[in-house]
Amino acid sequence: MAKEKFNWKGLFINEEETSGSEKPASTESTSRSTSSFPDSTKPISKFPNQPPKSTLVSDSVLNTVIEMYESGFESLNKPGYDFYEFFKAIKAVGSNDPSVYKMALTMAQGVDSKVTKALLLSQADFYIKEIEKVHKQYDTQGNSKKSSILDTQKNKKDSLNTEISDLEKKLIEIQNQISVKKDLLQSADTDFVSEVSEIDQKIVANDKARSKILETIGAVVEGIKSNL
Repeated sequence: MAKEKFNWKGLFINEEETSGSEKPASTESTSRSTSSFPDSTKPISKFPNQPPKSTLVSDSVLNTVIEMYESGFESLNKPGYDFYEFFKAIKAVGSNDPSVYKMALTMAQGVDSKVTKALLLSQADFYIKEIEKVHKQYDTQGNSKKSSILDTQKNKKDSLNTEISDLEKKLIEIQNQISVKKDLLQSADTDFVSEVSEIDQKIVANDKARSKILETIGAVVEGIKSNL
C-alpha cells in the first residue's frame, strides 16, 4: 500500500509529461468527467467553459484553446503535491465515485501529510482565479481585436461605397455624353446633306457653265473661220 501511495503521483505525472500521444485522451477524459463531479469539485467545471451552442466553433479551434488552457493550468503547478496533482489523479481514474476521492486524498496524504480537504479547496480557488484572470485578459484582447477588425471593415466598406458612388456619378455623366453624341451622330446626315447638295449643284453648274461658255466660244471661232 505504501508503494501505491508513493507511485500515485509519480506514475500519473510521468505518463502525462512523457507521453505526448496520450494528451488528447487525457483532454477527452477531462471533458467527460468534469461535468459529473460531486459538489466538492464543482468549481473545476469552470475550466474550460464550453462555448454557447449558438456559436459555431470548429473542433480544431476549440481543441487548440483547450490545450492552451490546459498548458497554462499546468504551468501554474506549484512545487510539491497540491490541488493540481490531486486534480490530475482524479482525472486519471475517470470516476466521480466518493471512494475515489477518499482514496486519492489518502494517497495524497501519503505523499504529503499536510494535504487536507480545506487545503485542496483553497488551492483550487487559486487555480480558478488565475484561469479566470487569463480568460478575462484573452476575452478583452479578443473583443478589442474584433472591434479593430470591424472598424477596419467598416472604414473599408465606407471607402469603397464612396468610390463606387463617385464612379456611378462619372458613369452617368459618360452615359449622358454618349447619348448626346449619339444624337449628334443621328443628326449628322441632316446637318450636312444640304451642304453636300449645294456643293453637288455647284459642281454640276460648273460643268454646265464650262460647256456653255465653251460652246459659245466655239461658235464664234467657227464664225471666224467661216466668215473671214
